[in-house]
Amino acid sequence: MSNDNGEHPSNTAKDPPAHLTVTLEPGSMSSSNQKTSAPRLPVLIPPGPNTNYLDWEMVVEAYFRHVKVKHVLDTSDIKLRKATWSDDNDLICATILQIIDPANNRYVRPFRTDGRGMWIALAEAHQDTSTGGKVYWIRKLLIARMEGDNIDSHIDTMAKYHERLNALVTPEKPLTPDDVHTAALLGSIPKDWVACVSNLMNQEGIKTATIVSALKNESIRRQSQGDIISVSSTATKPPAKSGNPNNPPKKKFCTMCNLDTHDLNSCHNTRRLIEEHKANRKKRYESKDQPAPSGKSSKPPARAGRTSTATLGASSHSNHNDSDTDYSGSEVEVTAGNAVASLSVSFNPKASGDANLDSGCS
Repeated sequence: MSNDNGEHPSNTAKDPPAHLTVTLEPGSMSSSNQKTSAPRLPVLIPPGPNTNYLDWEMVVEAYFRHVKVKHVLDTSDIKLRKATWSDDNDLICATILQIIDPANNRYVRPFRTDGRGMWIALAEAHQDTSTGGKVYWIRKLLIARMEGDNIDSHIDTMAKYHERLNALVTPEKPLTPDDVHTAALLGSIPKDWVACVSNLMNQEGIKTATIVSALKNESIRRQSQGDIISVSSTATKPPAKSGNPNNPPKKKFCTMCNLDTHDLNSCHNTRRLIEEHKANRKKRYESKDQPAPSGKSSKPPARAGRTSTATLGASSHSNHNDSDTDYSGSEVEVTAGNAVASLSVSFNPKASGDANLDSGCS
């Protein structure tokens, strides 16, 4: 991160040098009684995983100690301030503002005339002492794997991770097994679960029990939400409306069979009765062509399946003034359950051919 050639980029606002030469002359009342030499101090880059704060803080603190102004950073008690505190504080403020990247200005802007305030603000911006900050570097140490065959590079990388973690550990904020447990737990769950504890990670001193409680609450929330979605997806859909509600489809019902599975137009029993009636009528035509037997001929009843027998009536017609009568027509009355179907045919006995009956069945 150092610039050994001492070259300065053309735009220091966008690409500040790694080191900057600073020449400061203490005030008349400053603790330093001689003009300071021109030191080359490192420039503090913006906060992030690759920040150089640890090296920057070590070098600048040593410099302030050398020029006898570090006492400004040690205490804020007015009673313990030296007589030269005001000039020494101004020197620290001027030095810090010259050796930080412009991206850091927003952290120190509230402390323009407070050197110690600037020092603490930069430490808090670059050193994440929250629970999430410790967990981050613990996980980096636990999940790091060597890439390639360069063992020296891997050792250096692990040493940097350790250094960053060690900087967060203080006697007041020690590293505990609870921190390791939290890091291992968060590293073992999917990323979408980590979001529910992100707010806790921004706080300091969060115990593993608190993290576990938050994860269990999230589990209950997801289960209840899943049940609601399941119920809503399996809800009964309303029946589809018919195309024309004013003309609902007619229900089928057969008065012959007393069933609602079909109607008379498609009833097999009705069709069978019509066919039997036609057959019986054909037989009667054929019997008329033969000489009539002596005496009165018997009139057999017509039967068809479940039908009741009906008497075949006759009407008298004079034929060459003969007193004998002949059947000129027939009528069959069929009764089945609640239905009554009348099949009648009238015809001229001398006419040839078969008369058609409208059965009404398809």
